[in-house]
Order: sequence, then C-alpha cells, then structure tokens
Amino acid sequence: MNINQAKQLPLSDVLERLGHAPTYRRGNELWYCSPLRNEAEPSFKINDRNQWYDFATGKHGDVLDLIQELNKLHTVKEALVELRRLIGEPMPQRAAVKKVIATRQASIPEITSVEPLRSHSLIRYLKSRGLDDPASRKQLREIRYTRDGKEYFAIGFANDRDCYELRTSRFKGSLGSKAISTRNPGSESVAVFEGFTDYLTAISRHLLSSNDTAVVMNSASLKEATVEQIVKLSPNQVTLWLDHDATGRQATNDLTAMLGARLPDTSVVDRSEIYVGYEDLNAFHTASLTGPIR
Repeated sequence: MNINQAKQLPLSDVLERLGHAPTYRRGNELWYCSPLRNEAEPSFKINDRNQWYDFATGKHGDVLDLIQELNKLHTVKEALVELRRLIGEPMPQRAAVKKVIATRQASIPEITSVEPLRSHSLIRYLKSRGLDDPASRKQLREIRYTRDGKEYFAIGFANDRDCYELRTSRFKGSLGSKAISTRNPGSESVAVFEGFTDYLTAISRHLLSSNDTAVVMNSASLKEATVEQIVKLSPNQVTLWLDHDATGRQATNDLTAMLGARLPDTSVVDRSEIYVGYEDLNAFHTASLTGPIR
C-alpha cells in the first residue's frame, strides 16, 4: 500500500474498523462522536471528499492524518504500517466513498430544511410556554428532518456547532452535536441559562435584553464548555438562572466554584431567587400568566 492508495480508503470504513459508527447524516456529511477522545455528542465529521474535521480541536485531514493523530505517530511511513495492520489487503476503493456516504445507516437523521416558524402546532406550543412574541420567534427556527424514511418537524434553537435543540409539545431532544449556545458576545455581563425556554422567558419578561450576552448550556452536563466560553468572554459579571432541581442546584454550585477559580475578579450572582417555588424560570412565567404567583 502506497500513500495514494491509502488516501483512497473511505474514512467511514476506517472508522468502522476502529469501532465507530456515525450518529447522524447531514447532506453529504457523516457526523461521529470523535474517535480522538471520549464524548457523548458528535463533534467530528467526514464528507464525500474523504476528509475529516474535528470541531473540538480544529484538526482535519485525510485518512493518513487521522491515523497519525489517533496513534500519535510522527511519520507517514508509520501511518502506512498501521493502516496495513488495520485494513489488510485488498483495500476498499476511493470510488465507493460517495456511495457509502449516501447509503450508510438509513436511520441517521438528516435535516431537510431550516425555516422561520410557520407550523400552527409549533406556534401553539410556544404560546403554551408564554413565548409567542417577536423576540422569541426571532431566535427560533422550524426544523424539518427525516429519520428512517419518516418526516418530522420541531422548533429548533441553534447551538455553537450549527446544530439544534429541538422542542415540540411531545418531544424534547437535539439534532446533531450537543453544544452550548452563545448569543450576542461582547457585553460586560453574561447571563447563563440551562435551557433556551428560560433564556427566551428572561427576554419576554424584560429581565434581559435580546442584545445582552447570554450562554445557554442546553445541558447541565456542559459545565466545562460553559466555563471555557465565559472565560473567553471575560465579563465583569455572570448571572446564573439555572433550575431549582438537584441537577440545577449542583450546576449552580459547580459553575460558581469553577468561575471563581478561573475569573477571580468576576462576580457570579445566582438569580434563581426570582423563581423560588418553581422548577425553572419558564415554569414561574407560565404560572404568572394563568393566575397569582404562589
């Protein structure tokens, strides 16, 4: 096997030999949980040009580059030896790459359109959350996607990896790589929310301007990513608007400690006292629209 032959190997086949299957497909790209580290959500993609890109590190390249990166090899010769051991002979051919991308795992969801909100059922859901206002709609999209040959649609809130948190009245999930969502970087204060409905609630109740800087975690497990982003933003103040359940309280405590260590001159303020007695800010908000606050 020479260098040119090695570069003809479909990346999807190499990854399959290594025990990695794609999580979802988007257009001509397959997305994976990165083979370069342990992660729960995909941040690694390959395309039909047989190139890979790892969003967490910014590293990218061809088959040989990936083998070198995975095995901490220093030369192409070493990578070729490792490929021979992994793949053997004969090899899959480069001509198969586009076919593999098009046909592999029909169950992988694929986004078919991203549009302004128009669905009456999605708009009704927003109204039920007290969020049917122009500021909220501006932040959201109607996502249509296919899975197993069936079509679905949901409210989508974009994250920093150009993927989406999804909501309907019956479904809560994500499409693509799980990541935080940063809005309007540049303010001296950063507001942190656990989910996007709480973020939109803060805007709707004029607790926050739609132009203010905010970080939506999209999962309490993304504490490290949240802290790293806030450190980059380097604000004078951070306000936390997290849930009142055990997970939310733990996240509040952890973020306060982590930010205190990384940004000792930045004040960290827990604003959850505003909605004491409710699970989160949106629950407080919807209750206030239907009767007196308890």
